[in-house]
Amino acid sequence: MNSRERILTTLEHKEADRVPIDSWLAPEVAEVLIDAMDLDLGKDPFALSKALGNDLLYSMVGFCDGFSSIFKEERRIGDNLYMCPFGIKWRKKSQTYGSYCEFVEHPLKNIKDYDNYAWPDPMEIYKAEFDLYKKLLKEEGKEYAILGGCACTMFEASWYLRGLEEFLTDLYLNRDFAIELLDKTMDISLRISKRLVKMGVDIIWWGDDLSDERGPLIDPKLFRELIKPRYLQMMDEVKKINKDVKVAFHCDGALEWILDDFADIGFDIINPVQPDANDVASIKKKYGKRFTFWGDVDTRRVMTKGTFADVAEEVKRCISVLSPGGGHILCTNHTVQASPRAVDNVIAYYHVADKFRDYPINIETSKKGQKLGVYFT
Repeated sequence: MNSRERILTTLEHKEADRVPIDSWLAPEVAEVLIDAMDLDLGKDPFALSKALGNDLLYSMVGFCDGFSSIFKEERRIGDNLYMCPFGIKWRKKSQTYGSYCEFVEHPLKNIKDYDNYAWPDPMEIYKAEFDLYKKLLKEEGKEYAILGGCACTMFEASWYLRGLEEFLTDLYLNRDFAIELLDKTMDISLRISKRLVKMGVDIIWWGDDLSDERGPLIDPKLFRELIKPRYLQMMDEVKKINKDVKVAFHCDGALEWILDDFADIGFDIINPVQPDANDVASIKKKYGKRFTFWGDVDTRRVMTKGTFADVAEEVKRCISVLSPGGGHILCTNHTVQASPRAVDNVIAYYHVADKFRDYPINIETSKKGQKLGVYFT
């Protein structure tokens, strides 16, 4: 099978030739691999994904743009100060081994600024991203599954613009305003999504972090009253364009409280089922015929800090729990952050996965800490 066939078979909850694979890497980690493999992302922005053997190709469009391309030089507006097309300002915060983006200013923090806020036209500000997808679909659409990324779709988009504390307060004290802001962010994400679906992507990717490790960030009643109906509307509209398009949804944290709602909405793929916040085996058993799971190799401890043997055990755990019967795209739980072990562990991740992701799955549990020769021979 080629990558597209492998993904589409998996999404039908059937066992392909191999478990599909993907990974999320921090820029500092990716740069080391790009240099080591002598890749030219100027000629091919997807060269690293293809070189690693990933089965999905995708980019980000919309409010999630802040995490994918905020530090482009054309976005710089000052010394370590950047602004995305929606007026959200960011800076790069350095750590010992890497960096991350940090909010500096939310353009609607003062609610009085709302009436004068100029909403950008996503069809105009993302012409380059749509051109990239047009080229990607034409050149790689038969070989790879193409996913249209429009995460940070509605709830996150609203608080990016307003500020988290302010928007959570709005849900209770400024309900009419919160509803209007949700409608605006939904409309922008829906316009982007419809454009990508019309272009021919196999999967559209939405997402809002509605949970942390302890549970929901907002009252589930509020989610069901204000956010769920809007996702139902988005689902209806993209399915009118292509009834066969699959919809992936990203939500970190503990998910059991919301999975029945996700099923009602019609999401096909859930990412990532965070392993340190969920009973992954129980979720697979209960929802394995309903959802494809895109994840969930631990990044917080294993991929960033673990040994080769730790990575091997984690990859094997993930495959053995989620892959049997199809319905699983192997991936890191989130972004592999820069650390002394990160690059080596990414190499280990792919090496071990290649040894154990052939169907039928046949993995014997090994004692953690066995000699590396068990995995690297």
